[in-house]
Amino acid sequence: MAVPSPVRPSVEKRSLFRRRTRLRPIKLVTREKRFIEDGSAIDLSEDGVRVRRFGNALVPPTLLYFDESEETLRPAAVVWRVRNEVGLRFTGKAYPIDATDRAHLAGRYYAAL
Repeated sequence: MAVPSPVRPSVEKRSLFRRRTRLRPIKLVTREKRFIEDGSAIDLSEDGVRVRRFGNALVPPTLLYFDESEETLRPAAVVWRVRNEVGLRFTGKAYPIDATDRAHLAGRYYAAL
């Protein structure tokens, strides 16, 4: 069950430099590696990422961030959400996605599984 998260704070709390990204495709994935929805990384830092969501699925408070460009998964927690954007704080290191999970998440008809 998804728990509502606080809205994005108006005061900047980011401690590390963030960089804007362009058309960086991502997927939000459950801890069990099930597809939630597609998105695009807007701002990225070592601590977290701002994601523009392409759907309106319920997003759990903790999840995996799948960077399609780098083919990595990274554990994350939702820190804020506003309209079609969500802020994630990374809670662990990125690791390569294995071939089975890649086929499941990035293959044709991935969202139908």
